[in-house]
Amino acid sequence: MDRSDAVVRLAVLGARGRMGARCLALAAEDPGLEPVLGIVAPGEGAGLSAEGVRLEEGWPSDVEADVLVDFSQPGAVGLAAGWVAERGAAWVCGTTGLEDEHWAKIDGAAERTPVLWASNFSAVVQTLFVVAAEAARLLGKGYDAEIVEAHHKHKRDAPSGTALELARRVAEAKGLSPDRDIKLDRQGDDLREASQLTVQALRFGDTPGEHTLVLGGVGERLELRHQALSRDSYVVGALRAAKWLAGRSAGRYEMAQVLGIGAS
Repeated sequence: MDRSDAVVRLAVLGARGRMGARCLALAAEDPGLEPVLGIVAPGEGAGLSAEGVRLEEGWPSDVEADVLVDFSQPGAVGLAAGWVAERGAAWVCGTTGLEDEHWAKIDGAAERTPVLWASNFSAVVQTLFVVAAEAARLLGKGYDAEIVEAHHKHKRDAPSGTALELARRVAEAKGLSPDRDIKLDRQGDDLREASQLTVQALRFGDTPGEHTLVLGGVGERLELRHQALSRDSYVVGALRAAKWLAGRSAGRYEMAQVLGIGAS
């Protein structure tokens, strides 16, 4: 069923977090969305959000939602997977720092309901993935690739999921192995190997997110950079994904399909 012309009932996991709170606020302004529930972390308290949306600790069974938007922590992935699968609700997940056990839960949920995970929901970042891969392919192995990312000091995972996805796309475009050739630190007497792609993470202040790819050759370099000026660019993309995903068949989906860019 295509819900593109219907009002999509939205639940948000991590409703008191930076991203979750903005999801509720912007969803309340969108005539295509009806925010019906915010799920908060234990100890944060139930009640109402600033938008009048019901906030609950835990996973209520009496709420009908078409989509769950999830900006929480890896430890909540299993519970989220069970909640959406039981109700047939679509799941838009932006939680990063995931391990194999979390991916197994996501894949399991996708057997029963539509699931879209993305490291970053910004349309510009998704475009950066495509452009970066093409630039790396065109320039070839004669140009070294390095990535630097910066986020606020409270971000828990490093490097960011966006930086790791960018590194994966570039490595594959250069014919490298993401598992073998992506390096997450460099120190001491550590001569750079031609096949390596290094990802460096910075944490300071309240910056929403910056990602820079450098493709450096002899006597020149190309830099591709995305700088988030607020978290709203991520939230707008996540809500767009929620409306697109609602009512689709079970399975895994990608943000590129929502935006109609790149290969999907």
